[in-house]
Amino acid sequence: MLDKRVRVRDIRPLGGHNYLLTLDSPEQARRTQPGHFVMIKCSDDVQENPLLRRPFSVFDIKRTPRSGRITGLDILVKDVGIGTRRLVELQRGDQIHSLGPQGQPFRLQDDWRGRLDFACLVAGGVGIAALYLLAHALISKQITPVLFYGGKTAADLVLRDYFEQLGIETHYTSENGSIGEKGLVTLPLSRFLKQHPRSNLRLFSCGPWGMMKATHELAIRQGVDCEVSLEARMGCSLGACMGCVIRAWDQNNEEQYLRVCLEGPVMNSRTVDWNTPPL
Repeated sequence: MLDKRVRVRDIRPLGGHNYLLTLDSPEQARRTQPGHFVMIKCSDDVQENPLLRRPFSVFDIKRTPRSGRITGLDILVKDVGIGTRRLVELQRGDQIHSLGPQGQPFRLQDDWRGRLDFACLVAGGVGIAALYLLAHALISKQITPVLFYGGKTAADLVLRDYFEQLGIETHYTSENGSIGEKGLVTLPLSRFLKQHPRSNLRLFSCGPWGMMKATHELAIRQGVDCEVSLEARMGCSLGACMGCVIRAWDQNNEEQYLRVCLEGPVMNSRTVDWNTPPL
């Protein structure tokens, strides 16, 4: 984990109050694995709100076009409050503090090559940020990712072009029918699982709690494994403040409380008590 003062290379509006923030931070980018996050300080002035940093999944690793040298990372920021408003108002050349990469990444296994037929990536809204590096990693292992991406409206489904450029199968849903199928993202996911009953596959999900719970329940019914990247309010992100704990179960079905910042954000969905959302 590195605490770096990094330069803003670019900030690009995506619509729907979403922005893609590019940071020059090669050292952090080189250490980043799919599922990692960084903690961004929204203001350098300790007298200004917010004092605490904000967690963001690393969406992509930036490289130079010719040499492929790693130069930085992209994070997806949605303007929803004081902290994120300060971030989306940054200009090229501004500097901010970034702590990371942090957390437990997705657990990719070498023996999946030739054994898994599909990897279903299930995203809701800004949850898409945790899944792009994962899609790249799966393709490198010759595993076929299939994206299921849902939101309230078309404006909530950002960065779709990144996945489409990978040439993978995509399924979009919106609650108002403005893009893709009208309804919840679990509808096309459920059909896909029924159409491939004998396939070897895994589910990976990030998004709203209810969506991930529904994805977990589909995984249980189909008898497949599912990993989720959890979202929680974080104070320190170092495991000390206990502000991001979730209720969970150990291997003996005993109650335990896990810190999203350290034991997560990526966890096996069977570990999580889905009836107790985080505060």
